[in-house]
Amino acid sequence: MNTSMIEIKGVTKHYQKFSLGPIDLQVEEGTALAVVGTNGSGKSTFFRMLMNLLQADSGSIQYFGDSMTEKETDIKREIGYAGELLEPFGNYTIKELSSLISYWYPSWDHQYCKLLVERYSIDEEKKFEKCSKGTKKKVEFIFSICHDAKILLLDEPSAGVDIISQRKMKEDLMQYMEAGDKSLILATHNNDEVKQLCDYIAILDQGKIITTFEKDEIYNKWARLWISDLPEALKNHPHVMKVEEAPFQIVTDDVSVMERELEDAGISISHRNRLSIEEVIEFIITRGKI
Repeated sequence: MNTSMIEIKGVTKHYQKFSLGPIDLQVEEGTALAVVGTNGSGKSTFFRMLMNLLQADSGSIQYFGDSMTEKETDIKREIGYAGELLEPFGNYTIKELSSLISYWYPSWDHQYCKLLVERYSIDEEKKFEKCSKGTKKKVEFIFSICHDAKILLLDEPSAGVDIISQRKMKEDLMQYMEAGDKSLILATHNNDEVKQLCDYIAILDQGKIITTFEKDEIYNKWARLWISDLPEALKNHPHVMKVEEAPFQIVTDDVSVMERELEDAGISISHRNRLSIEEVIEFIITRGKI
């Protein structure tokens, strides 16, 4: 039986022109969750709240059954975080930053850190502020996985990173998750990361998680169907996400149900096409705004 690594209940954060939440979410041991959404949907605000860098206006966040506000130091030692926190330390070299950060983590693996620095072609003697955006992202990623954290919180770790290093990041995250006793929450715009790394997808739009679902549901349930006729009743069917008439076709979030109903109505299906992750996300966000 899986155990809860993080449990979020009714969390909110309000600004003058933007509100996040209320958010309810649970991540189990051994699972990876992708948080996806458009720019400005609230992903970075959400991640900063998970780290208690921003305090919630209401609600609670628990890690491993304990409150972040009550056991913050102990909990943060079990979290690996990447989310643009190193900018104030730009005058430090990468080597100095490694020494500074490792002090706070008793389980810091210096040998593994050195291996990753070499693997990602990082110049340890270079000051952080002089690094490119992509290099900064790689440094943050390296530091997030060097202390054998129980859970990783990664806010767009591969944004601006070269494609070779993106591949290496995916390999290292697969290795991190391999034992089955760790968890990952990943904010990303990279569909390959969602497909290759994540078990679940949460869609964040205008500060609210509008749905959370298993990634495999996309392949098992979502489809575009080309059909011989388009009865009026189909246009408002709860499992029809989109209707087109030239030629007749529908997008459905439950292909098995729709195939049965179409067969019962005497409507033939000439062609089926499974949808991609990005298409499904777009349909869900668009439908949520209707």
